[in-house]
Amino acid sequence: MVGGYIPGEILDNIRNRADIVRIISSYVTLQKKGKNYVAPCPFHHETEPSFTVTPEKQIFYCFGCNLGGNVFKFLMLQHNVSFPEAAKMLGEMVGVPVPEGFSPQTRERLRQEEKAWKINSLASEFFQNVLLRNPGAEAARGYLISRGVTIDTIKDFNLGYALPEWDALIRFMRDKGIGIRSLIDVGLAVSNNNNKTYDRFRARLMFPINDSRGRVTGFGGRVLDKSNPKYLNTPETEYFNKSKILYGLDKARQHIREAGYVIITEGYMDAITAHQYGIKNAVASLGTSLTRDHGKLLASQTREVIIAYDADAAGIAAAVRGLDILQEAGCRVRVLHLSEGKDPDEFLRARGYEEWQRQVERAVPLVEFKLQMALEKYKNVSSSKDAILEEVLPSIAAISAELEKTEAIQMVASRLYTSFHAVAEELHRFYKNNPKKGTNPDKIAKNKHNIIRKNRINFGDKAEYELLRIMLEDAETITEVASELKGNFFKDPFCSCVYDQLLEIYLSSSYNPSALFDRLEEEHQQKLGMLLMEPIPGEDIKALLPGYIAAIKRKRLLQYRNELVMALANAEKSGNSAEMDRILHEISIADKP
Repeated sequence: MVGGYIPGEILDNIRNRADIVRIISSYVTLQKKGKNYVAPCPFHHETEPSFTVTPEKQIFYCFGCNLGGNVFKFLMLQHNVSFPEAAKMLGEMVGVPVPEGFSPQTRERLRQEEKAWKINSLASEFFQNVLLRNPGAEAARGYLISRGVTIDTIKDFNLGYALPEWDALIRFMRDKGIGIRSLIDVGLAVSNNNNKTYDRFRARLMFPINDSRGRVTGFGGRVLDKSNPKYLNTPETEYFNKSKILYGLDKARQHIREAGYVIITEGYMDAITAHQYGIKNAVASLGTSLTRDHGKLLASQTREVIIAYDADAAGIAAAVRGLDILQEAGCRVRVLHLSEGKDPDEFLRARGYEEWQRQVERAVPLVEFKLQMALEKYKNVSSSKDAILEEVLPSIAAISAELEKTEAIQMVASRLYTSFHAVAEELHRFYKNNPKKGTNPDKIAKNKHNIIRKNRINFGDKAEYELLRIMLEDAETITEVASELKGNFFKDPFCSCVYDQLLEIYLSSSYNPSALFDRLEEEHQQKLGMLLMEPIPGEDIKALLPGYIAAIKRKRLLQYRNELVMALANAEKSGNSAEMDRILHEISIADKP
């Protein structure tokens, strides 16, 4: 079954009926331009249209934010849904019913998830009703008023209050037909050693925590006095995992795309106040260290990340912990250091939106921020250069883009009054000692004069790349290539992966190259979109085929000959004359024109 749960023939039927121009036109105003259609991108803010839809290939691609794919991918991005959900949605649009197709285990898991969301949603309604109407929530209402939170914001974020009673929520849920076991499963009730069950959240201001689709998956509760713990969260369950959730992302998603960047704050109130002041591209990390899952989540929305944690010493330390993970995910991270030691909530209430925007403009790249901290930390230490480099090298290593990494090396070298080469060499040593950190050190420029901005992704060997483009452009060439070059001859990982899937689709009953997007990882989808949108020069693309096939054959032969030479050296070293004769014979055959 393709796409996780849905049979391939049903997906093919949907794909063949769903014209991408017609579907996208119901969301975006498209204008015809030559063979294609263009519009301002719906996934990021822009004034000039860089979003292109190609009816011939049934794909879309944005030259501004590099998002691209087929009609399924468009719906996934537009509605923030999974592939099976997008397929069902599209099936309804074109009149192709999509069966459930789930295994009994999957159906049960989905049923339990749906039940958990409904219970949490009911609890959220209960807590908000208490906050707005119950006399016992007077202190909570007063607290929010003192923080400047408006009634519209309270309703927008579904803020609530948990009464101090031991079983207020349990009684409410019982009246709704929901038992204690279900409440324990979703983390809303607790059973002690004496088998007494009580509400987990009591006498707390309640913050419902939604997933990126707006479904309530858990809660955070804050006390209003000085008791501990100050904050209490839903425990980790099958339905709630803090390392995969960013508070407020469901409300911020579209604004992040429009602004082109995301603001990450530390606490609920920071994000809430930011939204109230018009900074609607803000989210919160729930007070936890950022994770690789957070990195993937953010990278799917934007590559530009600004961290705005508390400005005190602890907040600054928290700001730099774990941020390398975001850079490894491909994000460009900057740090916003607010003046006067205020957190974002305090700063906005004291200084307002305009001053906030000025501070955002001054946010510095992560490497530069860590360098500033290290320079201050070691300002009275002799021979501090090594210690400072030790602080910043992990962040340089985590930068995934070659150009940005090179610029970071140049900046550090300048501030430390040393050479570019010296910092690059230290980074190479860091890679050697930490092989899992960052990207291949051989890709780093050896000196500052090698800073070159590349106009497109490096797809590896040019002949492989061009040959793949030709096959994608003209399906008739696939058979010729497959007969001339046996097996998967591609060395470039992207080209190799696409070729495998291309052959499989080509051999199916209904060939449609846009189906490739459904079979590739996110990173490869982006490259494929760029590949398909790039025109091949010349009118007769088939005439280019023999040259590229010959180039790849020569490369394979050269690689084979090099392997033989290495094998010959080993045979000579071991004194195996028979093996030497055999290898020399093979080399002579390889050398024949």
